[in-house]
Amino acid sequence: MDRRAFLQRASRAVGTIGVGGGLAGCADLVGGGDKGGVAERDPPERPDELGPESVAEYVAAYEEIRTHNRHAAEGAVEVTVDAVATFDHASGDDHYATAQHAGSVSHENDDGDRSVGELHGDPVPYLVTPDRTLRLDVRRRAVERVGQRDGEGATRNGSATDPDDRTAPPLGVRLLNVTDEGRDLALTVTRRATGDDGGAGTDETVADLDVGIDPETAVEVRSVTDARGGYRVTARMEDDGVTGQGRIEVGLPSADRGANVDVVLDGNGVSTWHLPSFEGV
Repeated sequence: MDRRAFLQRASRAVGTIGVGGGLAGCADLVGGGDKGGVAERDPPERPDELGPESVAEYVAAYEEIRTHNRHAAEGAVEVTVDAVATFDHASGDDHYATAQHAGSVSHENDDGDRSVGELHGDPVPYLVTPDRTLRLDVRRRAVERVGQRDGEGATRNGSATDPDDRTAPPLGVRLLNVTDEGRDLALTVTRRATGDDGGAGTDETVADLDVGIDPETAVEVRSVTDARGGYRVTARMEDDGVTGQGRIEVGLPSADRGANVDVVLDGNGVSTWHLPSFEGV
């Protein structure tokens, strides 16, 4: 999306009545005789049948209307917003998706002057079940790579300094806590090594982190490593003396998004999933 051109179109639409903006989402304006801001909208109905397509459509609509209503409640006189969503994975009745929104919002001061601001949210995960819709706020953190330097070859913690060995985006892991209690997770990422004879070599640990995750939130660990190769992601959690563990193999290059792997903490313990590519707005 050309966000600069979009804002220019939105600015020209200020003061008119009707549809404004250049996105395929919803545009609401207040007419010259109206008082107050735009009206809030009813949330979408959860689909009767949950599947990849219906969940993605529902989550996109939910994200769009949620964003609209948040700015309408703050007194906006125009809101133009579009949202997209990608289905990620499912287990039983639990369906996970990722959404992102973009658009513009206009406010009016006491003198009648209007200002236009840009809206552009980061991707956010959702859990959808037959009786629950959970939008998880995300805290993002990057891994500090020890020993990174310019020049050829690989450095400690798997960071590739030879441009031919680098991948973009780098490996990322998203940790989802869909329970109503905080969780502490031990996250380890190792690079699978190959010996000179083609057999198994000595694996290299590129990340070893303890991560606290608040209830019904997510933590996205970004930029774990950018070196081509195969990796093992292991997540461990201990709860009342019971240990849960999830493990998954992932290669770089991988999905075109900030996180390549999902780690889900729910009432059944820990599970790990590959994430598909995500095309945002």
